[in-house]
Amino acid sequence: MPKIKSNPVERMFFKYDIHSNESTCQILNCANPVRTGNHSGNLESHIKNFHKEQYILLTNEKNKKHQNDDGRYSTAKKLKTDQTGPLDNMILRTKKNLSQVNLNKNKVIESCVQLVTTNGRPFQLLDDSGFRMIMNPIFEAIGDGFKINSQNIKKYINEYAKTIIDNITQDVDKKLISFKVDCVTRLNRSIIGVNIQYFKDSQLQIKTIGMTELSERHTSEHLKEVLIQILKKFNINNRQVFSITCDNGANIVKMVRILNENEETTDDESESEEIENINPNDDDALLSDHQVNDMINEPEVNLDADNLEHEITTVLNPYYEPLPLTQCIRCSAHTLQLCIENGLQQPANLNIITKARKVVKTLRTQSYVALLKKDGLKQAILDNVTRWSSKYVMLLRLLELKTFCEDHQQINHDLKLNLNEWKRIECLIKSLEPVYFATKLLQKKDLTIGDFYGIWIQNKNKLNQISSTVSLSILNNMKTREVQLLENDIFISAVYMDPRFMCLLTVPKQETAVNYLLKIWDLKESLTCIENLGIDSTEQPDNHITDESETNVEDDADDGDDFEKFLQNNSNIITIRNQNACLISSSQDSNNTTLKRKLEENELPELFELAQILLAVPATQVSVERSFSGLKFILSDQRSSIGKDILENILIIRGNSH
Repeated sequence: MPKIKSNPVERMFFKYDIHSNESTCQILNCANPVRTGNHSGNLESHIKNFHKEQYILLTNEKNKKHQNDDGRYSTAKKLKTDQTGPLDNMILRTKKNLSQVNLNKNKVIESCVQLVTTNGRPFQLLDDSGFRMIMNPIFEAIGDGFKINSQNIKKYINEYAKTIIDNITQDVDKKLISFKVDCVTRLNRSIIGVNIQYFKDSQLQIKTIGMTELSERHTSEHLKEVLIQILKKFNINNRQVFSITCDNGANIVKMVRILNENEETTDDESESEEIENINPNDDDALLSDHQVNDMINEPEVNLDADNLEHEITTVLNPYYEPLPLTQCIRCSAHTLQLCIENGLQQPANLNIITKARKVVKTLRTQSYVALLKKDGLKQAILDNVTRWSSKYVMLLRLLELKTFCEDHQQINHDLKLNLNEWKRIECLIKSLEPVYFATKLLQKKDLTIGDFYGIWIQNKNKLNQISSTVSLSILNNMKTREVQLLENDIFISAVYMDPRFMCLLTVPKQETAVNYLLKIWDLKESLTCIENLGIDSTEQPDNHITDESETNVEDDADDGDDFEKFLQNNSNIITIRNQNACLISSSQDSNNTTLKRKLEENELPELFELAQILLAVPATQVSVERSFSGLKFILSDQRSSIGKDILENILIIRGNSH
């Protein structure tokens, strides 16, 4: 049962939308009405800063409530005192002692494992004197010589990781699953991270199945072997890998290139080319299309960055010719970021950003930091060159400090910007605002392709309405990349299965989606056939086995024809019913749970199964990047020598702890 809020601020002045997790201020003419979440403290700060009169009303209301609460407390205390009889003075009241604490051996082990994995504490903590003073009496109470220290905790970590692996293996048995792959380097140790997404009991599951250190030379054979070993660990058949979401980061592009080196190269050609020129302190550096093309068009390398699905498929599906469905999905956040970066490349934009950065650096000197603090103003924010969104934040904060800069520009000319330059900054902020908030929305960890496409279309409309040079430049880049997005069969099928946006697809695209859905269904059904035939996912099957799979599919041709008619009929019905779905901003089907509910309510089990496969396709790599964020706690300077296997088990436990 949710806690009853004592602060009346939400009831008095806000309306909370649980789906978008946003509170909207109901006061007329509010300049900034939308707040994230519904935390009373944040909402009260908004009223205090922007609505002085209403804040007085809120304060009065809170005072009245406190007086009423004090009155009720006094009455209850008096009643309790009046009911106390003479025998109560003879009863000795004691606090709950430690012998009554609910604690057992398994709970102690679980707590210690959580300390050094999820909480990121060093193993040495278990040997610290203060920790031993707390735990030794507990160990003695458990008996049998039981104890936990920095050495034997590793055994329990391995056991817990094994339990997680077994549970995930059972969950993904005979299911089509979607992958997210990325690489990171920390303290000169390269890690490949692999997450999967699938549905279980109508709930989306996001699991970490690999955080494997690339300890050997980065040859194509080694990287391929790492991926195969991860699949084998979880008993995942190659044909179960439905999609792989990745971006064009330096690490992943290099990895794909090495993975797909031509195996027929001669001995004197380099097969052991290593990942190079990657700044270990810039793990998340992203490449522009031009940089990607330069990298992949090097001599004796055959890789097209705009056709990564072929490269990934070559690794994971080298011998399953009948249904090569594994495709690469571009990270939506990265795709939007490339559009924005390209839109900002005009010399005028780069020039004004450079000037603004110079002013900000001046404002961040010690003397001006003190002056800003004295005047009760917020500090200037310096952007991160590799993060375009930080440019927006820097410009927005600088605009807030415009008056301060104008007051001090006569003393320090480094703070001076002319009127046109201030207007240019305002224009940049206005142009970048829609895509900035879109980037925030894309950080949702369970974002579907349909959700992404809705955000994408909304931003195109907003940029078109702004109609500035920057916004139109970004818009043109988005249109170009949208063509590439709509060439991906998985992307088209996912949009087709989303009733909010299906009407945006052309008739040929809808036909493509229907045909691809049939292929997905055949592949899903073939997994059961392969399992029954006992094919090892790690070994190349004989041709007669493949033929037998094809025969099984042909035996079910009648069922396939019926299912195709069923899809076509329903596609027409859904298209008619959802003509108004193009009005995205007013659509009530604002999340993918609506689609699942409709499919279940209408008793469409085949479409429901297909919808779960497509809804599980990740639109971004957010969960992998968040898994990497824990590396700074686990693989710190003091723990840089931690072993490869125990490191992976720690990261698997940590990555699957939520």
